[in-house]
Amino acid sequence: MRSILPVPTPPPETCPYSRATVYQASADVIPLLVDDTYHVFHLSTPPATKHHPERLRSSWSRLRSTNLLEWTRDPEPVIFPGESKLDPDADGAWTGSAVLGPDQNMNIFYTGYNLSRDGRQTILRTRGVDSHGTRFEKSSTPIPILGQGLDKFEDIDFRDPFVFYNHAEGRYWMLVGTRLASGPYWSRGCIALLTSPDLEAWTVAPEPLYAPNDVFCPECPELFTLPNGKWYLVYSRFHAPNAGTVYRIADTPYGPFRVPRDGSHGRLDGRRWYAAKSCPKAGDPDKRVCFGWIGDYTDDEKKWLWGGDLGITRIIWADTNACLRIDASQEFRSYIWQTSRPVSPSNAAPSLYLCSLGTTATHFPELGSAEWRRDIMVDFKVAACDAHTFGVMLQTDSSGKGHRLQFNPQGNGLFSVTLMTDFPPLDDFWADQYRIYIPRPVDGPELVRHDNVSLVDGVFLFLRGQLVEAFCGGRSLSFRLPIPPNWVDNDRDGVRRLGWFVEDGMVDLVDINMRHSMGIKDGSVESDNGLEDAE
Repeated sequence: MRSILPVPTPPPETCPYSRATVYQASADVIPLLVDDTYHVFHLSTPPATKHHPERLRSSWSRLRSTNLLEWTRDPEPVIFPGESKLDPDADGAWTGSAVLGPDQNMNIFYTGYNLSRDGRQTILRTRGVDSHGTRFEKSSTPIPILGQGLDKFEDIDFRDPFVFYNHAEGRYWMLVGTRLASGPYWSRGCIALLTSPDLEAWTVAPEPLYAPNDVFCPECPELFTLPNGKWYLVYSRFHAPNAGTVYRIADTPYGPFRVPRDGSHGRLDGRRWYAAKSCPKAGDPDKRVCFGWIGDYTDDEKKWLWGGDLGITRIIWADTNACLRIDASQEFRSYIWQTSRPVSPSNAAPSLYLCSLGTTATHFPELGSAEWRRDIMVDFKVAACDAHTFGVMLQTDSSGKGHRLQFNPQGNGLFSVTLMTDFPPLDDFWADQYRIYIPRPVDGPELVRHDNVSLVDGVFLFLRGQLVEAFCGGRSLSFRLPIPPNWVDNDRDGVRRLGWFVEDGMVDLVDINMRHSMGIKDGSVESDNGLEDAE
């Protein structure tokens, strides 16, 4: 079985999933289901690049699968940036979409980026020779846009075309992230609608499909309907409030698109799980398969980068209130179960009772070699809780400083779930008073937060190197933990990867299941986290 986890030097029969190579980052994902095959295109950065403009001279890579477990990767990118400085995509082949045309051949629409044109973005099209895109045209062409409809929008930001066939309208729709030409500068971001009968020429709708007046420029939009009859507009926001991939709900494809009132505020995750897109799940019209990426962080520069690792495959569906829910795919969970081993019960007991009145109690399981040298998967349920808060401590040092996955009871059996930074920074007065200068990152202290979450079905936590992906109650929380500056090679200087805590009260955790991935000698391929076992 091919591993969907990345490996530094994969054997010929395996396929690195998270990145095309260890020297490249993965970014915006463009999935398309054709027959029973998932075509998962994603942007790949040039090797060994960090910053704009070099890193954004991206190409299109492709993964394929029929079961969401075994993946094959095309040996060469599907789309390259243009070779001439005059090409509209000379400085990057950016996000777009794949769609079947009237002849059922695959078409790709994408954004061309050209710095010599002041960063102007152009929507380009390339045609495939068949429905599975076995081969595409060598050159891409700008799409024809009829009339003067673009006058309503700014010249620069016009990107991330999402194209689908709207059966009710009998036309192809294209959604484009852009900005209004006038209005409040910081909040004139909108989503334009273009339509076409045949993908050949496009007409701009007289009004934006969506203009919330609270976003600088929306990115990577998509629009779909589910069997409940609702329409879902999904897009990504690169700034607060509610940075990350969000969604809105409407009764028709024209809107109005409303923020869900379920405690999620429309967030599917947080800022660092970004540019997520979905496609139908084969054989299950109620569900869609969703893909996003978790950004790289350069610890030496203390900067977040564009692009990173593809997150694990996720499933989204609508609950009885028409709000979207998200979880790790069952295919991924089954794969993890098959290719992992349980941590010894003597080191990690299947249940844990913590109690501490008026203070905080902690517990760190003894994970042995699994603690830092392997990926960790944790499942648990909450049998009882009467505490201010409880949760999981992540990468905690001897001073108690560490990130936390925190659960706060809200009443009626529901919880507020938050992924917290390791320690909130002090304001200037107190920092000067104590001479404690803690970094002030753009994220935090709440990295991701969801309210009104049920924990009846338990919590699933997946630690992959520095990546954290947590799932509970139809919500997800993702982040990349920074590497502490005092780490040297394999010396963790007293840092513990995983622990439990409770503040002012008691919590009874049951059905605790900790597993670690197996190494190559165990019959599987361990992920690329730079911490392989030396067996």
